[in-house]
Amino acid sequence: MDLAATVYAPPRAKAPWSVQELFAPSSVRLFGHGRNALAEALRLAGAAGGRVLLPAFVCRDLLASVAAAGAEPVFYSVTPELAPDEDPARWPEARAVVAVDYFGFPQDLAPFSAYARRAGAVLIEDAAHALFSRDAAGKLLGSRAPLGILSLRKSLPLPNGGALLANDAVYAAKLPAQLPFEPVPGRRPKLKAAARPFMALAGARATHAALTGLRALRGDASGRVSADDDSERVLPAATPCPELERPLTCADPAIESSRRRALWAYCDGLARRAGLTPVFASLPEDVVPYAYAFRANDLAAAGALFAAEGLTVLPWPDLPLALASAPAHYRDVLLVHFLW
Repeated sequence: MDLAATVYAPPRAKAPWSVQELFAPSSVRLFGHGRNALAEALRLAGAAGGRVLLPAFVCRDLLASVAAAGAEPVFYSVTPELAPDEDPARWPEARAVVAVDYFGFPQDLAPFSAYARRAGAVLIEDAAHALFSRDAAGKLLGSRAPLGILSLRKSLPLPNGGALLANDAVYAAKLPAQLPFEPVPGRRPKLKAAARPFMALAGARATHAALTGLRALRGDASGRVSADDDSERVLPAATPCPELERPLTCADPAIESSRRRALWAYCDGLARRAGLTPVFASLPEDVVPYAYAFRANDLAAAGALFAAEGLTVLPWPDLPLALASAPAHYRDVLLVHFLW
């Protein structure tokens, strides 16, 4: 398996495609990031002045979406399998509830739907990690609740990209006009795009060394952010990049899905031989993974194992500051990323 080529140079699309076509008949609005899409989803859900129920196992920057919608976050806890760990009947009242499809694996929405009916809340499916993934019934993740969000930049080589899916006619009728498409400032997105073909030719170890150097220059080699940053309060620019205004050719959905599934299987073999425990024990047929997620307490050792194959390991998530005393199973998840 040519890992460098497989990881860093996904084939271009056989035919142009679009998010709107993929998720039809859902109505789609494109944004700069999934966080912008979530903020708009919360506004549509009428969350302003009320509470939003989120999983406690979540990246802290998601709280900026709640703040932008003028709402207050409250949390439900999750099990080591990343499902709710208590009866939703005991969850606090909220105007919206967010269910996360972690790492591209479908969350069981039944308890969330039951809560939404009881509390009069709007269910939002966070499929930021889940572009191209489907559940056992063949339903695309992000399209299974009244509102869904995607983070396209997590799965495609784009400078930015997020999407809001209105899967219910009531919310589709309330969608705002599409924001204009504007170039992403700075040189880094262009450098990434230009470097990708060379990464594929450089070999796995050279590729990993180059990426590690880039992250060190950015000051985020650990994958964490400082306690005094503003990620819980401030959203990034909402406008999507011009690449999203046209049909996409940067990756073919079928080939990209196969690529990610092959990488997951390869990483699973490495991890199990090293005695590491995957977050998800198997890869369902229609799941397209965002990353390979596993549990380990020694980031350096786990990182070295995958670095030898040209793969980068980072901790996830950067938990909200309010959850400083989170349980151990929130703190030992590491990811092998499939897109740099």
